[in-house]
Amino acid sequence: MIEKPKHIKIFELYYSMGSDRSLAKLHQKYPNDTPTIDTLKNWSKAFNWQARVEQRDIENSRALEDKLKPKTNKIIVNTKADYRAEIKAQLGILKALLNKVIKDIKEGNIIDVENTGDLKDVINSYEKLSKLDLLMMGESTDIKETKGLEDLDKKLTLLTINELKKISKANEAKQ
Repeated sequence: MIEKPKHIKIFELYYSMGSDRSLAKLHQKYPNDTPTIDTLKNWSKAFNWQARVEQRDIENSRALEDKLKPKTNKIIVNTKADYRAEIKAQLGILKALLNKVIKDIKEGNIIDVENTGDLKDVINSYEKLSKLDLLMMGESTDIKETKGLEDLDKKLTLLTINELKKISKANEAKQ
């Protein structure tokens, strides 16, 4: 049997019924446009309607995915940019806190040793936010030091080596 325009027209009606389609429902919905159910069954088999429906569904899904992909990518990029702006703001606050502590110690101001846990929390938060920022950029977080953290680590290393004894003695004297 050769497929003619009337067969294609009936198939298009059948396909347009959506996932709840059936030959009986097609005939019921379009009684004046469709032949008998037996004829519809023959056409469906002869022109491979089920496989055509599946293939068209696949193609439509791909087309929809391709159409939505740029929009989805744009949303992802914008969301990442928003997160990165927030991370940058938080890192700025943490860096200012750390720089103030380092400056106070270098100027000989005493820092209570009992509060070093807070300092460690700030440093850990700084490190976590830095790693999150790297992840948002698609970079590896396995790198042990980044430029900003490297400078901070150097300052803290100097601080702990050169200044901790002073802090400890001052804290003992205070008690």
